[in-house]
Amino acid sequence: MLLGKSHQLFDRADQAYDRAIHLIRTLDQSFQSAAFRNDPEERYDTRVTLYQFDVILQAILLRMALIDGDFHRLERRFIDKITHYGDLLVYLRKETDGALDLSWDKIDDLSPDTREQLMQRLPEILDRTCNSFVLPLALVDGAVDSIDFLERLERELQEIALSLSNVDGQSREAEQQAYADMLEHLLTDRWKRIKAEAREPEPVE
Repeated sequence: MLLGKSHQLFDRADQAYDRAIHLIRTLDQSFQSAAFRNDPEERYDTRVTLYQFDVILQAILLRMALIDGDFHRLERRFIDKITHYGDLLVYLRKETDGALDLSWDKIDDLSPDTREQLMQRLPEILDRTCNSFVLPLALVDGAVDSIDFLERLERELQEIALSLSNVDGQSREAEQQAYADMLEHLLTDRWKRIKAEAREPEPVE
């Protein structure tokens, strides 16, 4: 159970998570309304997108938590409990046909080399899901000039990351760098690329 300051940090992160979920849900529904206006049967459950977000978020937070070699029990509980729609470890089990069969407690028992190998593999395993998650949201972002939705989402993710970084009583520069690297690789780079492409003028025939 999270107590004292850790509980306060989790509450802050939970509120940021709720705001991120609201933003993602709104963007996804806007995309579907435009993309499937004439084909409503093609619409999908927005929970699919929220599941993808949870998996990506947990991957970012797990990289942060493992960067110092000490997976603190409060960090484990934080990452496990912060999300509501998906679980990274269940996702990894399915994507690797059971080759990666982990629990949040088991990760703490992995050797440093095995942990690092897991972190090195995460971006590759998540690549297809990241593309699927980012595409509709970035297209909506590219269609709206007055609001930078990526910046809004990053603001909430930063709040979650800062809360995790402090939950074990210490905030480390290495954790923030790990956060920035994973965020850029999994989310930011592809979002900006798709958004820029969406804003490119149609070629004149």
